Amino acid sequence: MINRCESHDELDFLFPEIIRIKNHDLAVLYSWQNHVDWMRSLPSSELKLLNSANFNSSGSDYSTINSAEPPEQLLYESLTEKSHLYSLRDQLLFIFKPELRREYELYISQQAVITGHKTLVTSNLQQASDLTVANLYYYFNIRDESKNETEVVSAN
Repeated sequence: MINRCESHDELDFLFPEIIRIKNHDLAVLYSWQNHVDWMRSLPSSELKLLNSANFNSSGSDYSTINSAEPPEQLLYESLTEKSHLYSLRDQLLFIFKPELRREYELYISQQAVITGHKTLVTSNLQQASDLTVANLYYYFNIRDESKNETEVVSAN
């Protein structure tokens, strides 16, 4: 689905939603599963104690509504100022395909050797953000494409 994003409108919807699912919804599901596993591991005597305990506190109110923009939306808006469509899409893909990020790192380090950028070695790229890796990949990729087009034109 992410690979098929070809417009900003599609990515404007998908990016924050997928980040939200990854960072929040999946974390809640893992927490619930861990809770269930923990409850199953308790002896029956401890389960009885838990069932008889009163954990309701009168001072806690969880119904507050936060009207601020979700952090995923703010992150996306920040990234859109620093990246283009395909870089943003690939940053999202890195979540599900970490091997793609490693391919990009390898490509960048190869191009860095060719162009004399000595600091763009694999160890440094592994510490870089997804934003940096995706943007560097497209920097070198676009550079290569225009170089190849120039060579084809001058050969004719």
